[in-house]
Amino acid sequence: MTPMPLFGGELLTQLLVHAGFLLTAGAYLVREILWLRALAIAANLSVAAAAYRSDPLAHWDIIAWTGAFVVINLGHSAWLLYERHLARLTEDERRLADTTFRALDSVIVRRLLRRGTSRTFSETDCIVRQGVPLDHLLTIVEGEAAVLLGGRIVARLKTGDFIGEIGFLSADMATATVMATTAVRCLAWPADDLRQRLERHPDLQTIVHAAIGRDLAAKTAAHNLTLSQV
Repeated sequence: MTPMPLFGGELLTQLLVHAGFLLTAGAYLVREILWLRALAIAANLSVAAAAYRSDPLAHWDIIAWTGAFVVINLGHSAWLLYERHLARLTEDERRLADTTFRALDSVIVRRLLRRGTSRTFSETDCIVRQGVPLDHLLTIVEGEAAVLLGGRIVARLKTGDFIGEIGFLSADMATATVMATTAVRCLAWPADDLRQRLERHPDLQTIVHAAIGRDLAAKTAAHNLTLSQV
C-alpha cells in the first residue's frame, strides 16, 4: 500500500475541513468582534478549499455558501474598521466626551460633535442675550462664562457646560444672558437642524436630552448652593 503524501490528496482535504471547524470554534471563543470576523473568514475559506479539492462540481453549493459568508464577514469587518477610525477623537472632542457626553460610545459622540461648528468669543462678549430667540445650542469647549439674570451673576459656566439648553428644549427665547468671562471656544449646533435630526434618531435624542438633563441638574444644584450661602 502506497503511503498518502502528507500535503496532497485526501489528507490535505481532511486537514482543511478540520482547520475550518477549529477556526470556527476559535471564533466562538474570542470576545473581540473583529477577531471573530477574521476567524470566521478563515474558517469559511478553509472549508471552501476542502470542498473545491474534493469535487468542485459536486460541492458547488458548499463553495457558494461559504463564499457568501466570506463576503458578508468582509463587509462587516470593513465597517468595523471604518467605525474605529471614526472613534478616534481630537483633543477637543475628547474633552467634551469626558465632560458633556461621558460614558457614551465614542463613535456616536464623534458623529454628533462633527455636526457642530466652532465659535469663538472674546472676554466680555455676549454669547446669548435674554429674550432673544436662540438659533443655536452651544457647549463650551474651552473657557468660562457667566449667566446673568437682572444684571446679577447667578451661575458660572465652564468646559462641557451647555449654553441655551432651556431655550433649545422649549424652542423659545433665551431665558438668561450669558457673557464670556474669559476667551471662550464653543461648539454650536443649529437648533432647528439638531431638533429635526433628533426626531429622526430617537437613540440620539435620548443621548442629547440625557446630557442636557445632567447639565441642568448640576447647574440647579450649584445655584441652590449659591443661594444658601447668601
